[in-house]
Amino acid sequence: MAVTGLVVGIAAVDALRPNAVAESQSRASVIDIERLNEALAGQGSVGDAHFLDCTLSETLPNFAIAWDGEPGQRIFEATIDGMVSGARPGSGHRESVGGDDTVEREILGFEDKTAYWRTVVLSVEVLNDFDSEADMPSEIKVVLWLDGATDPAVILRGLPGQRIFAVLEAPGRLEPSDAYPVARNGALIGVVSDDGALSLPGLDVYEDGYMDGLTTLSAIETASEAPMTVLPLSTANGYWERTDCS
Repeated sequence: MAVTGLVVGIAAVDALRPNAVAESQSRASVIDIERLNEALAGQGSVGDAHFLDCTLSETLPNFAIAWDGEPGQRIFEATIDGMVSGARPGSGHRESVGGDDTVEREILGFEDKTAYWRTVVLSVEVLNDFDSEADMPSEIKVVLWLDGATDPAVILRGLPGQRIFAVLEAPGRLEPSDAYPVARNGALIGVVSDDGALSLPGLDVYEDGYMDGLTTLSAIETASEAPMTVLPLSTANGYWERTDCS
């Protein structure tokens, strides 16, 4: 009887063990996401820069800018919902101003302590690009800019396995040349919750105004199905200006 009881006891413990592991993994995931969001929120402020887009809806494929009467074109290359399958170190960078006032960029090792900023490269499975006419690859590389104050280990550890929402520039501005940089210097990326809710913590105090109510994947999907909007802009004065942003 003692042996039988021991076997039953072990079986009972084994039956509970998967739930305990799952709970532990869930807690770890929550902690990782909190740290990840804190790291993204701690990125350099985007508030003092002059950007063409006013709200998140303007990153979608049904919004375009028409420059000086030309056909409309999207502000950014793509807006995606995707799964991060991996993250690896990119490179470190240091910049200086040359004698002719041009900015010179020096590429350093990822671990170089003198780097002003660095990048990480994400492998992403694209689940939705909100554009029925686009030919977006199903697997892409995304390069994320990190300022010198951001702990890259948090990003490298926290993003793999996460579902993300991101606005992307066309490849070519950052290495590797086939990777899509996250728009607004890395600010337009965030983790999607299980219920489809999302945030863009890198926008800091500008987040609410920029997202303008598009805080779920379903809301973004609905917004992407609205009629096309083409905004005419002129550079006749040698610069462009938008007066319709709040």
